[in-house]
Amino acid sequence: MTKSTGEELAASVITPSIESFDSLIQFMEKSDQFWVIKDTESRFVYMTTVARYYCDLPADFNVEGLLDSECPAAWSEQAPAIQHNDNVVRTTGKTKSTLNTFTYGGREKRIQPFIGDVFPIYKDKKCIGTVAYLKKLEFYSMHHLIRGEYPAQLVLSKPDDMFTDREFDVVFFILQSLKPKEIARQLNLSHRTVSNKIHLMYQKAGVNNLSEFKQFCFIKGYDRFAPTKFINPQPFIVL
Repeated sequence: MTKSTGEELAASVITPSIESFDSLIQFMEKSDQFWVIKDTESRFVYMTTVARYYCDLPADFNVEGLLDSECPAAWSEQAPAIQHNDNVVRTTGKTKSTLNTFTYGGREKRIQPFIGDVFPIYKDKKCIGTVAYLKKLEFYSMHHLIRGEYPAQLVLSKPDDMFTDREFDVVFFILQSLKPKEIARQLNLSHRTVSNKIHLMYQKAGVNNLSEFKQFCFIKGYDRFAPTKFINPQPFIVL
């Protein structure tokens, strides 16, 4: 399943009702994306292979029916915050965006941040659980691969005064390939506000389109910049 297909599936199950968890699992079993399904008690119903990998769970460990606190992983310490967020999503019916930082790879202890959404799922107009869909935050892009460059050290301070702090937040998400509507949701702004900011940023950079703007950002080294609020070492943060 491609990234776009994964995003389309995420969008398709945010509001409509479903017959059972099985119908979702059938889609997710073929996915190469990070998906997690939980029931109304925040117990795991299903987790894709990709999710299991980055959650650093043993290959033979069965998460079905377990709470976050019962899993042998670093993020289990954040169980109260995770379950509280699940409850808010279920009771309000509103999608919540989260930043998740996973430590994986056994002894190598690699760190990979993800950003995504937790949203309610319904059956017969009644909430029966939540689904989390996370997207990897990449700092080594195809731009580097094509140019034969190695990943550079992240810059956590504002690179220069070309853009405002808020505009640099937008730059960060643009370089993560998020669309304006997704950026708006992550920053709690309207779609129009984000679109206007992007248009103004194009003017400042002297470019006319997204492709040119990304190239401008690569040349300026903005692809190495990560606002600290999006690279918080805590395993789980509600945005």
